[in-house]
Amino acid sequence: MTANGAGLAGHGIRVTFGRGHNAFNAVEGADINVQEREVVGLVGESGSGKTTLGKVLALLHRPTLGEVRYRGETLEMPRGGARSEVRGQVQMIFQDPYSSLNPKQRAIHAVAEVFQVWQGVSRSAARDSAMALLREVGISEEQARLFPPSLSGGQRQRVSVARALAVEPRILIADEPTSSIDQSAQAQLLVLLGRLQEERGLGILLITHDLRLVRSFADRMYVMRRGELVESGPTDDLFSHPEHPYTQDLIEAVPGGMFH
Repeated sequence: MTANGAGLAGHGIRVTFGRGHNAFNAVEGADINVQEREVVGLVGESGSGKTTLGKVLALLHRPTLGEVRYRGETLEMPRGGARSEVRGQVQMIFQDPYSSLNPKQRAIHAVAEVFQVWQGVSRSAARDSAMALLREVGISEEQARLFPPSLSGGQRQRVSVARALAVEPRILIADEPTSSIDQSAQAQLLVLLGRLQEERGLGILLITHDLRLVRSFADRMYVMRRGELVESGPTDDLFSHPEHPYTQDLIEAVPGGMFH
């Protein structure tokens, strides 16, 4: 599927860190798009530049070159933390849910404050909306009153999902969302994301090194190696007939040979 103006797209994205002889390109000339109502995988080894590219698409990191567009409109990073209506259309869920939550703030307050800031509603209305959203992602009223250290990893990640959804985004960027939670919680989170994607019509960019996850969840996928997108296409096609040697190596390295 190509960018048709109904989703998020990065064009010619380059991200350079350092200067002079110490400069290196973490992302080099990346073209990527995520349409609403589809799941796209972004795979590659640790250090390949996946997270950096995801942050650029979420307007959390300014690219050295290139541009990000949403529904055909070029996006700019808000200066000084300014609120942006367009920026709210794209939200990111991070690998470590604990680091993205205030340990001294109850779960319900973490979500309610987003409603207050983005929707401009009263404190009581924000609390009601937050509780309704937390229930939607599988957090009970009792759990909603807890602080992050008292929640499990899977519960913290669900609270992070609720915070992202409170902005009512159209595109969700999930950066290794299952890597820091146990296997049971991983399965539950994937079911949740699948349901939310279907019910809300979300586009999801799933950043992961787990090819099993991409095979079961993504419609399309991109393969990233040393900052470059080396191959892309429908998920089934890439697993059945990978053309780039790096993609072939990634698939061969999956334990159990599940793709043969």
